[in-house]
Amino acid sequence: SPLWPVNAKEPDSEPLLLVDPTTLTMDPNSKKAGSSTFEMQMAIAAYCFCSATLLVINKVAVTTVPSSSFVLIAQFVASVVAVQGFNAMGVISDVEGLNIPKIRLFCGISLLFCACLWTNVKALEYCNVETVIVFRSMSPIAVAIADYLFLGQALPSGRSWLALLTIVLGAVLYVMTDDGFVIDAYMWVFMYFFSIVAEMVYVKYVVESVEMTTWSRVYYNNVLSIPPTLCLGLFFGEFNFLQDANFAWTVHAVGALFMSCVVGVGISYAGFNLRKQVTATTFTLVGVLCKIASVLLNVFIWDKHASTTGITALVVCIMAGTFYQQSKKSEARGEDAGGEAGGEAGRDEMR
Repeated sequence: SPLWPVNAKEPDSEPLLLVDPTTLTMDPNSKKAGSSTFEMQMAIAAYCFCSATLLVINKVAVTTVPSSSFVLIAQFVASVVAVQGFNAMGVISDVEGLNIPKIRLFCGISLLFCACLWTNVKALEYCNVETVIVFRSMSPIAVAIADYLFLGQALPSGRSWLALLTIVLGAVLYVMTDDGFVIDAYMWVFMYFFSIVAEMVYVKYVVESVEMTTWSRVYYNNVLSIPPTLCLGLFFGEFNFLQDANFAWTVHAVGALFMSCVVGVGISYAGFNLRKQVTATTFTLVGVLCKIASVLLNVFIWDKHASTTGITALVVCIMAGTFYQQSKKSEARGEDAGGEAGGEAGRDEMR
């Protein structure tokens, strides 16, 4: 693992930000390890900040500009322009041009991203928000299994499994004390769930297998996300508002759209930067905790009075997340098993 110095003894799992700091057992003399941990903490903090900020700004943006597809395309275009602008000014100098082999891989990311958006919209059409939150909270468990099966990651420790299960139970308790489960079409909520899991695992696969800089990934992803989002917007008629005589580009609408684009650039970079440093399961968990924290914040800010039990359940979810520990790469298990099988040949076979 890049978090551990050579010859240093690794514990069973690697601690992250929002994880009990007493689990940090890295060599205190290793400046590289300390620096890597700090960078990971900053990456998680940056992603959480952008995620929470964009959620609020997008709510305002889609209210003033009645088209989520238009807002998304504006964010994609802004990110592309920002990357090329930074590159032209010399702020960054490591942006790759488009090439066919990498386009093929990133097309999968863009299509899965659009699948998540579309199935989420349809799920919310047939289910209440609380039900979608519960299914979203279950996604880290499925991603952890997929991490093990497809990405060579070790399974989480018993403590981490308990943390993931507690988050699900806390979300279920919150829903039962609020509006309860409402599902009129199981197909869409399950499609949303599988889309989320597939997107998390596939993006991590591309990040690990394709050597690119973070800014190059931002550029590729945003460029290739424009066509499918445009097609979905046309299919659902989300650009008809541009022909509506009652719609006007007010200062408030332009300002909200501009701010959503600025934060959109930030979350594009923060997202890929974090995915590079953590497992797919950890990234999924961070996203779930951000959403649960947003729900808790909305309870106090807006006119949505949850019961004491419901608020307690949300707090339990967040606290449970702090006990999660990121698992190691399974190569370590392969080395141990290979040694028992008979030296270097056994290790090579396990790899």
